[in-house]
Parts: sequence; C-alpha cells; structure tokens
Amino acid sequence: MKLVSKLALAAALAVPSFTMAADAAPNTGGITFSGGVDVVSSYYFRGYLNENAGLILQPYFGGAIKVVDSKDVKIGLSLSTWNSIQTAHSAGDAEIPSDGGGAGAWYENDIYLSLPISFGDFTITPSYYLYQYPNGALESVQEVLLSVAYDDSKLWKDTLEGFKLSPYATIAYEFDDGNGSEDGYLELGLAPGYTFKAGETSIPVTFPVALGMSFDDYYVKSNGDNAWFGYVQVGAQTSFALDSLIPSKYGAWSLNVGGYYQNLLADSAEAANHGESNVFWGKVGVSFSY
Repeated sequence: MKLVSKLALAAALAVPSFTMAADAAPNTGGITFSGGVDVVSSYYFRGYLNENAGLILQPYFGGAIKVVDSKDVKIGLSLSTWNSIQTAHSAGDAEIPSDGGGAGAWYENDIYLSLPISFGDFTITPSYYLYQYPNGALESVQEVLLSVAYDDSKLWKDTLEGFKLSPYATIAYEFDDGNGSEDGYLELGLAPGYTFKAGETSIPVTFPVALGMSFDDYYVKSNGDNAWFGYVQVGAQTSFALDSLIPSKYGAWSLNVGGYYQNLLADSAEAANHGESNVFWGKVGVSFSY
C-alpha cells in the first residue's frame, strides 16, 4: 500500500492555489515555473502518518508549458518534483534506518508528469506519479491519477464576488507498489475561499475540506477488509504577497500559512498514528511563480 502522495504542486501548476499581488508582472510566455518550500509540524497525507518528530522541510519545484491556449480549450504539460527532508527517522510504529542506502534525512522524492486540460470552468488532469525513498525507508511506487476540478467563481460574481467553493474529485491507482499490494484511492473535496482586497494587495483565505476513501484496500479494517472511509480533513490557509520585498521581475513570491485537522476513520490509518484518531498539524512556507 502506498501511504503518501502529493497533489499540491500539480494543482498549483494547473490552477494556482494562491492569489499573488495585483501589481506582480505577469508571465505571458508559453513556459512557467513555480516552486517553494514548506516547514510542517507533521507529515500526514491521505490520513497516514509519515513523520511527526524533528524538523520536516518539504521543497518542491515544477515547470509547465502551454500546449494549446485557445479561447475554448487550454492544454498544459507539467513536470514536477516534491521532496520531504526529515531529521527524524520514524513513520508510524516503524523505525527507518538513517543511512538506508541514501542520504539519511532525504525521506522522499516524488516526480510527476501532469496534463491539465481546461474547457470552460472545468479542468481535467491526468497524471503519472513516481514515488522514491532515497534513505531506503520504502520501495518505489508508481501511480496513475485523474483529477476533475470546477471553478465556480462566476456563479458568485453578482452576489459575493471573490468567493468560490472550488469542488474537485480525484481518483488514483497504484499499478506498481514495491511495498505490497496495488491499491485504489478516491478523494472528494471543496476549497471554499474568499479573496480580501487591501488596496492593490489580494489576500486569499481558504478553508479546504477533503474526504479520503478507498475503493481497493487503500484503507483497511482491523480484519483486513476494505474500509471505504479513510479520513476527513478540514483546514484554514492564507497567503501574503511579498512583492514589497521581492521585485516583480523575479516572479511573484508569497508567504503561506495553514492549519489543519484530520479525523482518521479507518483502522489502518489510526494504527499508523499510534492508535490516535485526531490529528492536528500546521505549515508555513514560501512559494514563487513566474
């Protein structure tokens, strides 16, 4: 079973998660870049604990090109990487070797290729993910993923401009898992948000909600049967543009802050979290796009 994966950067390349300063110089070319680094208090994903001790740094970077940019259809192609650098060496109840055939602190390196296709207010993004573990904690995993997102901001333009719900659905399947069985994951979510204006500065506040589910043993009950519901997560996050500190000719930079709560519903997720079903974690980071 694959315990972790990353959607954040792929989503950022397809539909930016944060609104940058209004006076930031736009990149009107066919190639864009984005990246950043987060410091997180704990590393959870899809309800599974990966690390909750020591310093956890998660740098990421990606590049995207515009394949088609017409009025009716937009198609992009992005190649991204996401990493987790951890000074502690534990995941759930298992101790991870500090040397493990690679750099001891370099726990995870993900590489993924995405093809976002937008028509109207819908974006469909098929992706391929390769998860690697340089310190030998886990074996490599390959996964295919399909995400569908809807931009509903136009629906609120006349009543509450700047607000949107941003519903999405994601389905993922592991077709090569060196750690065990190939399993299937489904996620449904919303990202209700509102963008506040302070002069020419935009400050977006988002309250993401996600329900993680299993259609093929991604989560299991204590008796080994499939558990349909894995976890539910709610959170709050915001972003502050750094255009007053970093000139726009170097891209649009922002300071990002978030706090999250998860309730672990599946026995397997709770067991990986030392038997605790309630999870709180936070992050602070810096990101850029150009």
